[in-house]
Amino acid sequence: MKILAENSVLIIGILGALAFAVSLITELLKDLPGIKKVPTKAFVILVSLIVTVVALLIYVAYAGIPLLWYYVVLAVFAAFVVAYISMYGWDTFKELKDRFIK
Repeated sequence: MKILAENSVLIIGILGALAFAVSLITELLKDLPGIKKVPTKAFVILVSLIVTVVALLIYVAYAGIPLLWYYVVLAVFAAFVVAYISMYGWDTFKELKDRFIK
C-alpha cells in the first residue's frame, strides 16, 4: 500500500499522458478514408490498446527489466482506463467546470 501511495502521482501522470496521446492520435486519424467507417469509440479503444502496450514495451526496454506475461495483461486493463479517460475525460471536465464556475 505504501508503494501505491508513493507512486500515485506518477500513475496518474502516466495515465494522463497516455490519454492525451490517444486523444491526439484519434483526432489526427479519425477522418482518414478507411477509419471514417469505424465507430470513434471502437477506434479509441483500439488506439488505446496499441499505445498502452507499446508504452509498456518501451518502458521495459528502457528500464532493462524482463517482460512478464502479467505486465501485458495489466497493460491491456490499463488501456481500457486510458480509453475511458480519452473518451469521457474532457466532457466530464467541461461539465464540472460549467457546474462550479458560472
